Amino acid sequence: MSKTKTSEKVSSTTAPQTKPLLVAIDDGYAQTKLYGEGPDGKKITLKMRSSVRPGRHGLTALSGRGDVGSYTTEEGEKFTASEEIEAESTQFDTFHVSTMNRVLVNHALISAGYGGLDVDLVTGLPVDDYFIDSEKNNVRIEAKRANLGKGVSSTNPTERPVASLKSITVNCQAVAAFVDYITGDDLEERADPTGKFAVVDIGGRTTDVAVIVNGESLDNSMSGTANIGVLDVYSAVNRAIGNRFDFHDRLPTNTIDAAVRTGKINLWGDDHDVTDLVKGVVLEQEGKIAREVERRLGSAASLNKVLFVGGGSALFKTIAEHFRNGHMAEDPEFSNARGMFKYARLFA
Repeated sequence: MSKTKTSEKVSSTTAPQTKPLLVAIDDGYAQTKLYGEGPDGKKITLKMRSSVRPGRHGLTALSGRGDVGSYTTEEGEKFTASEEIEAESTQFDTFHVSTMNRVLVNHALISAGYGGLDVDLVTGLPVDDYFIDSEKNNVRIEAKRANLGKGVSSTNPTERPVASLKSITVNCQAVAAFVDYITGDDLEERADPTGKFAVVDIGGRTTDVAVIVNGESLDNSMSGTANIGVLDVYSAVNRAIGNRFDFHDRLPTNTIDAAVRTGKINLWGDDHDVTDLVKGVVLEQEGKIAREVERRLGSAASLNKVLFVGGGSALFKTIAEHFRNGHMAEDPEFSNARGMFKYARLFA
């Protein structure tokens, strides 16, 4: 889904920093969402597709617009990050500790204006990566921290310097979304955490279910991660369009993304309305995810609320209606990033 900025990026003319800026990044398989503070105290938000591929690709941002980044990792790997390229798939198990992920995080920081600035970074992992056998998976958490702490350099360091990461914290994504739900922007409690809540985080590759008890513990018997998400919609829409128009091409991700968002697609130079195809695929995938959640939660009668967050929740607009106590979070795409930011502020 397309990149959006809901606040101006950090100004390059800002006075010298006195302390690192806090930035939270929800680095998903399909989208990267950033929520941070600027030197002036204003919030910076950014959403972009997790679009990166190995090598150098001949793209130039015309008229100074667009975000095209070429990077080299300290291991010597070269990557291009841009929403204008056909990206390599991020759907592999070690994505969150990969050089590809590291480049995407640095690209997001630069795109939001944090290049050359000191940053305290907060990021996250899915439930099944963050916990193992009812305990924190410290091996995977430390692997993510170590990976992000390694070097990435821009091929244009004068115009696109990387941010300097002064600290790196890793949280559980779905638990962070719960923090966002119960905590206001003023860091005051806005919802009673007493009881049992399920957070359903629908992402690009996975759907996380985290059942939180009294805001203090995780019910592992009902929590977990399923390999189904927004990217399954993209694949199914591609197949449905190919079947209707009799071709077998794998269409560019940005083309499918536009079709999912607008219901229209340009093929062979002509615009076509595919609203019915997109609607059918979205409803089918929504039903699959709702059934996967029901397998874990049953009717959810023992829960106070089933809270839906993540980019998929924004796409599956009626999924909360599958449960009597279903609730769609406000601005669900940023729930994880906002929650990680608030958590860091609360426990600073």
